[in-house]
Amino acid sequence: MLTGDRGGPVPERVAAIFGGGRQGSGYLLSPRVVLTAAHVVAHGSELLLRVPGGRGPVRCEVVWRPEDASCDVALLLAEEPLTGDAPDRAWNRWGRVGGIAPLPGCEAIGYPYVQRDGSGRLESEHVTGTVKRGSALLGRTYVLDIDKVPAPRTDGGSPWAGFSGAVLFARGLPAGVVIADAEGWRHGRMKATPVGELLDDASFVATLGELGCPVPDVREVSGPASDPDAEFEEQYARYVRDRHSSLTIYGVDLYHEREWPLDASYLSLEAMPTQRRSRTADRTGRAVPLPADQALENRDRVLLRGVAGSGKTTLVQWLAVAAAGGRAEGDLAYLDGRVPFVLPLRHLARGGAQLPLPEDFLTAMSCPIAGHQPSRWASRVLAGGRGLLLVDGIDEIPEPDRERTRHWLRDLIVAYPDNLWLVTSRPSAVRDDWLALDGFSELSLAPMNRDAVTEFVGRWHTATRADPSLARRLLTAVHTKQDLATLATNPLMCALICALHRERQGYLPHGRKELYDAALSMLLERRDLNKPLSETIGVQLTKEPQIRLLRKLAHWMLRNEQTEIHRSGAEQIIEKALPSVTQAAQLGDARQVLDHLLLRSGLLREPAVGAIDFVHRTFQDFLAAQAAVEEDDFGLLAANAHKTQWEDVIRMAVAHARPRECDALLTKLVELGDENSDRRIRVLAMACLEHAAELDKDVRALVEDRAARIIPPRNIEETDALIKVGRIVLELLPGPEELTEEEQAGYVLETAAGIAHDAALPLLARFCRAPWPRVRERVVDAWGSFDPVRYAQEVIAHLPADDILTVRTPGQLAALRELGGRPRLRLRGDLDQAALAAAGPPGRTDELVVSMNNSLTNLDFLKEWAGLRHLTLSNCPTLKSVDALALLPALRSLVLGKDNSPTSMADWATIKWHPALEDLTVSADSLILLPSQQVIDKVRRLTLVGPPSRDRLAAIPRQFPNLSVLIVPKGTDLTGLNGFSGVEIIDGP
Repeated sequence: MLTGDRGGPVPERVAAIFGGGRQGSGYLLSPRVVLTAAHVVAHGSELLLRVPGGRGPVRCEVVWRPEDASCDVALLLAEEPLTGDAPDRAWNRWGRVGGIAPLPGCEAIGYPYVQRDGSGRLESEHVTGTVKRGSALLGRTYVLDIDKVPAPRTDGGSPWAGFSGAVLFARGLPAGVVIADAEGWRHGRMKATPVGELLDDASFVATLGELGCPVPDVREVSGPASDPDAEFEEQYARYVRDRHSSLTIYGVDLYHEREWPLDASYLSLEAMPTQRRSRTADRTGRAVPLPADQALENRDRVLLRGVAGSGKTTLVQWLAVAAAGGRAEGDLAYLDGRVPFVLPLRHLARGGAQLPLPEDFLTAMSCPIAGHQPSRWASRVLAGGRGLLLVDGIDEIPEPDRERTRHWLRDLIVAYPDNLWLVTSRPSAVRDDWLALDGFSELSLAPMNRDAVTEFVGRWHTATRADPSLARRLLTAVHTKQDLATLATNPLMCALICALHRERQGYLPHGRKELYDAALSMLLERRDLNKPLSETIGVQLTKEPQIRLLRKLAHWMLRNEQTEIHRSGAEQIIEKALPSVTQAAQLGDARQVLDHLLLRSGLLREPAVGAIDFVHRTFQDFLAAQAAVEEDDFGLLAANAHKTQWEDVIRMAVAHARPRECDALLTKLVELGDENSDRRIRVLAMACLEHAAELDKDVRALVEDRAARIIPPRNIEETDALIKVGRIVLELLPGPEELTEEEQAGYVLETAAGIAHDAALPLLARFCRAPWPRVRERVVDAWGSFDPVRYAQEVIAHLPADDILTVRTPGQLAALRELGGRPRLRLRGDLDQAALAAAGPPGRTDELVVSMNNSLTNLDFLKEWAGLRHLTLSNCPTLKSVDALALLPALRSLVLGKDNSPTSMADWATIKWHPALEDLTVSADSLILLPSQQVIDKVRRLTLVGPPSRDRLAAIPRQFPNLSVLIVPKGTDLTGLNGFSGVEIIDGP
């Protein structure tokens, strides 16, 4: 089927064919290639095509017929595209009807006589029926019994005349070509040539390849219509869409439901490949960010790291809903046909439970329709390579369980290797390359940049119907107060800041501890104060008794390294505490108090029967830290400092502790780091400094001394740890002149950029003169985390003039214009026509690259860029024409990627008539659209991307007569081709 399509005939591709006084039907396999019946075009010297939407008539020619005349099929090639699809948008899946059972629900669309009106005007008819595989076995044809039979014609002819050539679809796949109205069945039956007859013919498959169509992917379809697996998958897909189509946004409302539609709340996150592993890269090989929801597009297995509240679970929901049929299109088309399994480890590993095998996935997920699944259904899905396994929260299970989880993953991958796997974790929960031997790439969710924060704040205020002026005031505060900007780096923190800003009429706390304190007050106090009196009859708990009980639950989870507690255990803890929390005791027994906390606190939930957890791990850690300080558990904290799930608790404990307690805890951490040569514990001690309200100066100096010994960072884990420490690290980081290795410089730069404080700007400016191009380009990538104007003035201005500069927002483009522009510029991302036209060119630019843009539909903005000499267009799928090249009279070099190579004769005409174009790069497939009689005599250097056919290579000397250099893919065979004397042939990549 067409990439991204869900199957069945596409109306815009149903062709009417005219020639030799006959009319028939056909179907476009690509914008120019048509499949039809051979007898339709047997007597026509001039053939014409039309498709719905006014495209046509377009001339075409027969490019393939079978040697076996009994196989009534032909391929046609139109002179120009009949649809607006990209040239490579072609059918790749075909169906072969297997078995002997009748197959109902088959369909075909064509242009029969019976549909013509009184004036003889053509119209289409959508025919449905049942393929009877047991009929016409000797004739090697399919028989289609038609559901609705037309009346006979008065002149004795067939009412189906003109329908020959229509493609027959079975289960959404092209399975045959209609060739005749079967005699003796009163027009109630049609015959069709099976596509298997074609796909078994090597010349047919070869011709498809020469015409740019992909290698056929043949799938067997069969009756009966009742397919238990398919029926259950539809039911399961509906469940997944309903179950995961909303998420909790903290602070959206204090006493109503806090569920927000996923469509409205999902924010496109970015992920960065880790420095030391295989990665997404641009032409220079430099790691670049990519949309997180495309992490699995070119990777089968990904370990995704992200801090608490960074959106890992939201991403899991988004991918699950997309795969379940909600949005498997566009950039998510790679998920089409995938069956998602959302596997939250905190629930699967509950109480040390054995991790599930595929047949138990749905039961372990508490899916209410688990009992409806056919026997061994999940195994068949995974064996067929159709699974999307979303394993969420390695960090949310105890460390002893992580190793058995890794073995569980490995066993599943060995048994079912051809599926997509996403595993999520906090950054330091597992070591670098933890799953590398199992083929996992590693990515890290990037902190939200200024643009993402702006978008989130706007969406939050729209969802809450808050005063728009509040959003504007908050954004001003976030963009001007560095301490606040440091907090607003992930969706959870942004949501809390939005809610507190609204609740407190614009007053906001400054530190992380103060922010959490205020959030707890908002949730525990304001929820009941804002409820109608009728909903609050009876004893109501104030903030303090609720906090005391919640702390005790969090403290138990901390000491036992759990993220859940069984209801009976929670009731026991509360029962022991009730004598000292007298206000809570007035509610009744422990069960009633726990029910009250579940209903009213907004912090606890019951995700499964008998299981209690906190709505977010952040709140659990914060309350556990309070409890540890209250219980004088500093020895316990220090003893567990080497465990990743204790890190945030220790940092928050320092914030709650008294000065002497802080001194003792930090001194102990330094001693442990020295004893064990543990760099991570030293970084943790330094990260605690920002939370200590008062600290002995000698202890501070001791911590800073040890921290200096682990700088510069050596890997991505240490980089992430130093970013958590904050701006104090900036004073210790070396500049590029003090470093000798590119990788080490990259980690230092990542640290400075990740801290995203204006104090980092002088250091980032020093990296503009680093000797490594990839490092300098990472300086540009960090632009989005800072004020665009200030960053341009204080950092970008120091980059070498011959570096190509990447711009991602209109604000950056405007800031660059104030600097006087750059000679080489790359516009990356969804900058639309209006934004580019409004921004205008940023001064004199000789070279422009436009890439990864899904919004741009034309190049009219280039009228202001008349001085361009070099232009590259790549991965801009909505850009359908290059006719605006006429606006660039000075253009010498043009690079058109696969998505943007010529798609019509008009595009080639624009290239032909350009007055100065000498260097051209296009996809080899686009040469199919170059009219054979057209000559492009100004091009001296031609680069072809993708394997060219022999016919197209042979035509190059005639169509490009003044060529001096031809660059072709390595391995291209030019032997026996004439006309290339004097042309330098270079092997490309």
